[in-house]
Amino acid sequence: MNDADADGPTMAEGVAARPALLLAHVGSALEAAADDWLAPSGLSGRDYAVLAILTADAPDTQHELARLLGKAPGIAVIAVDRLEAAGLVARRRDPADRRRSRVEATPAGREALRKADQLSADGLGRLFPGLDAGQRDTLWQLLAAGITRPPAP
Repeated sequence: MNDADADGPTMAEGVAARPALLLAHVGSALEAAADDWLAPSGLSGRDYAVLAILTADAPDTQHELARLLGKAPGIAVIAVDRLEAAGLVARRRDPADRRRSRVEATPAGREALRKADQLSADGLGRLFPGLDAGQRDTLWQLLAAGITRPPAP
């Protein structure tokens, strides 16, 4: 196993040599660091994900938002309630079906998302110090290309 040095922590060779373990390690590191990185934006990791999905995917319903989050609908509702109380999202009744609410990011929510994007990019630079910005962009593109969206119901 590698020793940690002054340049930062190192990873066990047994983990680094196995893609599944390496990705799990990265996921754990991201989960542990995300809320700290995002704290100056006032968002949690889940808040960040909700705002990102609302602005990029514009789900038709809170149920669809939950599906895109990969969480139970109740979890999505709690997240939307918190963001709405902070003025970062607004619920609007769907004119075609008054029983249904649509959720949209407010201008303040879009600004919080912009700030969180910058904080996240800075944090990822620290998490992957061995990669320059171009290499990190390539890694993100490869990861995104390797993940397929679940088919629509």
